[in-house]
Amino acid sequence: MKKVKLEDLNHRIESNRKEANKRIAESRNGRRKRTRGRTKGEKEALDVLSVKRWKKAEEEGLIKKLGDRKMFYDHRSAN
Repeated sequence: MKKVKLEDLNHRIESNRKEANKRIAESRNGRRKRTRGRTKGEKEALDVLSVKRWKKAEEEGLIKKLGDRKMFYDHRSAN
């Protein structure tokens, strides 16, 4: 196994950082992933919205029970 000094490794990383970031940016498809975590308030609001949407789907008959532990949610008919 080849031994590398930490200074040499750091120098190599710094010298290639710009090109590596450019390649990563070019290879990305679509929108960027969210990097900031959600606040407690955001989580609670999304939970409330999700529960309301689920209950509405149940009332409209969009959720089908396929077995003891399986359900099907016809999301295409929702909205």
